[in-house]
Amino acid sequence: MAQAGTQTPQHYRPAEIEWELFHDPHGRPTTPVRMLKTDGPSFLETKFEPNFHIGHHWHPFDTLYFIMDGSMTIGLEGNFVPGDVRWIKAGHAYGPEVAGDDGVRFFLMALGDEIGLNWADLYDTPDHLIERLEQLPERWGRVNIKDVAATELSAGCQVQTLSSDDPYIQRVQIAPGGTIAPYQHEVGALYLVRGGSIEVAGEGLFNTEDSRWVPAGHMTSGTIAGSDGADLIVVGIGGQANFQWA
Repeated sequence: MAQAGTQTPQHYRPAEIEWELFHDPHGRPTTPVRMLKTDGPSFLETKFEPNFHIGHHWHPFDTLYFIMDGSMTIGLEGNFVPGDVRWIKAGHAYGPEVAGDDGVRFFLMALGDEIGLNWADLYDTPDHLIERLEQLPERWGRVNIKDVAATELSAGCQVQTLSSDDPYIQRVQIAPGGTIAPYQHEVGALYLVRGGSIEVAGEGLFNTEDSRWVPAGHMTSGTIAGSDGADLIVVGIGGQANFQWA
């Protein structure tokens, strides 16, 4: 089972967690999920069968999508493919979500507590979320990891800022055998290994699609990429997860 959050890093490995059907109290069709991080911010993996359809709904917290395989269309937002990152603001009703001919698989992260799905025809968006939505310049956004320029983080390591204004999302790429010196973040951060692997001092090996929760202020002693390098997504909670070197 996924571990509860503490003031020490927590590790989430999908291969160790069983698939289960996402529970809908109204009995509407849902999809298989692997519940990874169950306390806030929560994190799960899900997959849709080919052409599976989910109607209009909204989430109680700002929610991020990381597309891994296949494709899906979402309302007027268009088609999403691997490498796309999508975010939706709490309370904004949208849909439908329709998987492509090969289905779709993605990770979902709620920037609050447990991920929730509220059907738009059954539940009205609460007033406090409507008030917040009315003050926001955009209610959703998207980016593909190939469309953002990279800068050097350290020798053999590049960083891309995918979103810099809530949500705070970065992509970090480490060359094969490359290292990241000891560091800490001022904010809590979730790491998703998109590709390759990393060995983190005192924590062990993280393979492709494993994830790691790092509390604010925790000093990570050192990171080494595997023989294929490492491709990481880093989500900061409440601010950008800037690297503060030891």
